[in-house]
Amino acid sequence: MPGSALPIVILAGSDPRPAVLPADGRDKHPLAGYKGVDVRIGDRTLVETVVDRLRASGRFDPVYVAGPVSAFGRMQSESSLIDADGTFGQNIQTSVEAVRSAHPGRPIAFITCDVLPEVDTLRALMDDYDRNAPCDIWCPLIHAPEDRRRLGASAWKPAYRIVPREGEGAVGVLPGHLVLVDPDALRLNFLYRLFQLAYRTRNRPIDYRRGIMVRGVILELVYQDLLHLFTLRAPTLTWSVLSVGIAAARELKRGTITRARLERAVRKILVTSRHRKRTPDRRVLIPIVEGLSLALDIDTEEEAREAGGNVSRSA
Repeated sequence: MPGSALPIVILAGSDPRPAVLPADGRDKHPLAGYKGVDVRIGDRTLVETVVDRLRASGRFDPVYVAGPVSAFGRMQSESSLIDADGTFGQNIQTSVEAVRSAHPGRPIAFITCDVLPEVDTLRALMDDYDRNAPCDIWCPLIHAPEDRRRLGASAWKPAYRIVPREGEGAVGVLPGHLVLVDPDALRLNFLYRLFQLAYRTRNRPIDYRRGIMVRGVILELVYQDLLHLFTLRAPTLTWSVLSVGIAAARELKRGTITRARLERAVRKILVTSRHRKRTPDRRVLIPIVEGLSLALDIDTEEEAREAGGNVSRSA
């Protein structure tokens, strides 16, 4: 039986500058601006199409769009608008605060505005979530086809290798763009900073991402440890997060990290120690699933056209 519909936020902020693409994507034309309204699928904007598919799945309610009133104000009749026009991390923070206030104690789902999820895929993935709920974070990875040509205009996107179970061979995966979280379990300020850095370095090699993210979060970690001192708690956050995170990143680079190891590392990094002690049986879940429609985010004009879209230059 499906669980009750969950609130979901469509992150629809602006990319002020075109994304830097890896070498395999240098012949592509990256998009900037508000992709959610600049890309149209038939007579609907991209974000309206995403809203339609989320509603058709029957698994999400209410549907929020996080973006500025100036770009998305006319959508208020179709979905609830969260006025957000900051960085990626700031928009997540604004969204969490708004939805947490309206739905206290509920998990929150997030999806980006630049994917076109198939309705059947959404239902199948939410069935997986229901079988495993409650959990602190549920974040599916998408099984990457061995034949990269199946990705079409998205064949340039970097893939990672994860070992599904101990003793098995590694498989290629692509990031999914749907995540569910229990906000009461998380180190939220740290998470906002981490998401901002992750977004800035998306589509870049692991070594580059690891260097930027480690340098970027150290100051945040030290700041959080100073706050711990003022509340008479041991300042151990910096060491525990960096030791776990760097080791996991090395294994991810080598393609030797197991799914279970990755899940444990993410829980230690993002879930508060108090919550982990109170709920030792709760988990972070990162299933490896089928569902390419959630992996093929539209970053370039070529991907937009392949998805049946047209690109305007309004932003």
